[in-house]
Amino acid sequence: MRSINTRLSALGLILLTVGCSSTPTPQQQQGDVDSTSSVVAAEQPSESKDPQLTKALQSIHRLYKKNKLKQAKQELQGLIEAYPKQTAPHIDLGIIQLDEQAPKAAEQSFNAALAIDAESSTAHNLLGVALRMQGKFKQAEEAYQAALTHQPDYLLAHRNLGILYDLYLAKPKQALQHYQQYQTMLGSKDKEIDNWIIDLQRRIGK
Repeated sequence: MRSINTRLSALGLILLTVGCSSTPTPQQQQGDVDSTSSVVAAEQPSESKDPQLTKALQSIHRLYKKNKLKQAKQELQGLIEAYPKQTAPHIDLGIIQLDEQAPKAAEQSFNAALAIDAESSTAHNLLGVALRMQGKFKQAEEAYQAALTHQPDYLLAHRNLGILYDLYLAKPKQALQHYQQYQTMLGSKDKEIDNWIIDLQRRIGK
């Protein structure tokens, strides 16, 4: 098996490829933790058409960067109460919960965002992350696919779905398709993705 380090220029969750086993090794699991943190850093800060809300979210992002997660979550809860029709506070709360390795709580936050905006590709994609972390692979697949339904050029969802197929669902042909789509849409070469593509092509005999 090959190890994968996280380099998320386009917001992707990176894990290890499955090889001949569908059970992640401890090294794979550590890569998963690292990559979740990168998603958090890349996704924030959220923005809104409301300048006051955007300013508040940016302030919370600064708290996050200082690792003041408890205070950040408290302030997000306040924003959720103050802005009940806005998805951004729910999404940012879920992102922090992912970083804390609390995917069940994050799942609830992303579902709350989707209850407000069922077409939020960001919420669907991150819901997929939370579901995948809980071992709910089929539901994660559906969430990533929903993200791509609403935003077909969403790089993060292509990468995440490719990794899900590669590592957890043992569907190398589908994984290859999404890695290639990611690479094409990125517009520049990602050496890690290139290596994954080469590895998959070798494994499926292309």
